[in-house]
Amino acid sequence: MNELADAVRRVVGVLSDVHLQALRTAYAGAVGHSAAAEHAAQQAVPVPHRDEVSMINQAWAATPDVPGSAIALALESARRTARQTAAPEVEVVITGPDSPDAPVRLTSEVVVQLIGSARQRVTMVSYAAYQMPAVIAALDAAVARGVMVTLILESPEKLDGGGGADAYARFTTYHWPIDRRDPPDAKLHAKAVIVDGDAVLLTSANMTSAAYDKNIELGVLCRGGGVASQVQRHFDALIRAGTLTLTA
Repeated sequence: MNELADAVRRVVGVLSDVHLQALRTAYAGAVGHSAAAEHAAQQAVPVPHRDEVSMINQAWAATPDVPGSAIALALESARRTARQTAAPEVEVVITGPDSPDAPVRLTSEVVVQLIGSARQRVTMVSYAAYQMPAVIAALDAAVARGVMVTLILESPEKLDGGGGADAYARFTTYHWPIDRRDPPDAKLHAKAVIVDGDAVLLTSANMTSAAYDKNIELGVLCRGGGVASQVQRHFDALIRAGTLTLTA
């Protein structure tokens, strides 16, 4: 039973609540272990997470009399425990004119501080990236510390158009090719800065000096609670699937 409990905890750590619900539903109707029940559980989750579900199924096969409803209950209990004990620390990040109701912190300052705290990995997602000396200097310093820096952008043209192609050329850059979009006029409009899978800034601001220092922009900085890790895993999955490709 310890193997089954460990497998349940691992799956809860990597799946979103939506996919956990689908997995619980798949297990709930099974009286006991069977090949059909294993297959239903595998089909309930995205392909990248089926190895984790296989761990549950292997442990379940060792105790085949355990009803699927018990596994479903274990998944829900582990989910609630994980969410309660790992609540993220959330801070609002606002760029633009001051107001009496919210402190204003330039997005550029927050981003530079985040990059400066990185020890393993920085992933920056944006529709466009212009030359921003303070941010580029922070990324260069991160690389010098051994940090992996990745940019994910709408298209190579958005990098060139901002005059940032040369400035960002030394970092690994991905984009969303037109032939990988459905429909073709879809846009990569997300903006995020993810650091070490532990902190993430979700923001309306593109990687431009106007957005980072002048515009009215709104963002949320989340630390802990698995939020940054979930966002990072999403983009990693898009890269593995070939939806996002390396920019030459």
